[in-house]
This record gives sequence, structure tokens and C-alpha cells, in this order.
Amino acid sequence: LWDNLAGRIMCPLTTLWIFAMSTGEGYTASILRGEFLVNTLSPTSYNCFLFHQMIGQWYFAATRPGEFWNWWQYRKSFYWFSPGPCPVQWYEYFLVITVVVAFSDFMDSTFAPMVKSIAKQAIRLFVDDEGEEEVDVAGTLCSLVEKMTGIEPEIDSTLDKVGLASVGIPVIVGMLNSDFSTKNNPLSVTSADLMKAKTIHDIAIIVELAWADVEGDGV
Repeated sequence: LWDNLAGRIMCPLTTLWIFAMSTGEGYTASILRGEFLVNTLSPTSYNCFLFHQMIGQWYFAATRPGEFWNWWQYRKSFYWFSPGPCPVQWYEYFLVITVVVAFSDFMDSTFAPMVKSIAKQAIRLFVDDEGEEEVDVAGTLCSLVEKMTGIEPEIDSTLDKVGLASVGIPVIVGMLNSDFSTKNNPLSVTSADLMKAKTIHDIAIIVELAWADVEGDGV
């Protein structure tokens, strides 16, 4: 009861706070623009979302022999993550969070690129990219966005407008690297590269620059 009342009382202040952050001004926005948060932690956000419950269960099983916190053996009315918290002590929270972020970073920076590289090498055994025509970066990018979000974008559409903000960035990164890579020119764009992008056009410029760097290196 008191949680609900407090939440409703604070709602106007929370709304103003969120609006202030959206302008990019103020102390909170300046903290969230920190290099460590933007370039190191933010690329792991999607994997943290995906793996946090699984890692929590693994941690509980590893630290409590004979017990296993497994909500999935019971019938539930929801379809995804358990609404119940992982039943650990408060001081273990920091360890669990550290493990989740470290695992997510490993998946984003090491495991996923390794799997993509192996898949690309396998595909290149059967597909010859020689003599390909020049790629229309802007057109291809708009097609990828439409395929992912169902929204037909314009080249100057903002990422918020087409649904690519936040957790959508890691997904579009994988699609970019897959669609723009060829046998002789494998593209490697990361989530960190797209963090400053505001529009589809900004992403197109980043892809074109990355493509030019690859060709310049003679890959």
C-alpha cells in the first residue's frame, strides 16, 4: 500500500527528472555520459537483460549445495523472467551483478564475434563475393531497420522514432556486420561505435567510414 502511494506521489517529480535527462542537461545526464558507462557498460545492457535470471540461478545453485532456485519447474501466469527476486543475502547482490556484467561483456566482446567469424568463414567457403556491385549503405540500412522494427524509416529519422534506442542497438549491430560484410571485406561495427548516433543517417556515416577503413587496410 505504502509503496503504491509513494510511487504515485513521486510520479510528477520522476516525470520532470526523466524529461530533464532527455534534454541531455543536468548532473544526472553528465554522469550517464561518462566514458565508462557509455563505452564499457552500455554495450552489455542487452545481454544483462537476457542472462541475469539464468546467472542468478547458477549462482544460487553453486553457493547453496542441495538447493536450486528454479522457478521454471512450476506453472506460471507469465511468459518470461520470474517476477520473484533471487533469494540471496543483500551483500551478495554486488557479486551477482558483477558476474552478470562480466558474463555479458564476454558474450558481447568475445563469444558473439567468435561465432560470427566462424559462421562467416563457413559461408565464404560456398559463396563467392568477387565482382559484387557497390552497396547502397543508406538503402540497405533502411531495409534492415524496417525488417527489425516494422517501421519504414527515412534516412533522417531519429533512432527513437524508429525504435532503435537502448536495447535495439546491439541487435542492429549484428545485422549491420552480417549484411555489409563480404568475403574480402568483413565489416566490424560495435555497439560503442553507434552510441553517439542520433539518426539513421548517422549510422550510415559510421558504416561508410568503417567500410572505408576496412578497404584501406586491404582486408
